[in-house]
Amino acid sequence: MPDIMIRCPIFGRAVSTGLTTEKIKFASLSDITIPFRCPDCLRIHKWEQKDAWVDEGEGEPKNPHQRVR
Repeated sequence: MPDIMIRCPIFGRAVSTGLTTEKIKFASLSDITIPFRCPDCLRIHKWEQKDAWVDEGEGEPKNPHQRVR
């Protein structure tokens, strides 16, 4: 199953949230804020569905505005 990815706001690199999903289930996530410890910078980031993407081996998303708070 593909990873849910976000961009580390400190280093700007794509990182896995440690969660996996199918694309159809990911699209149905409600607007909740999910905290996680970033494996890149070791800080706690918070993300919502709109900040993340499902990594299906296609590289990073085309939307340059995707970021986390």
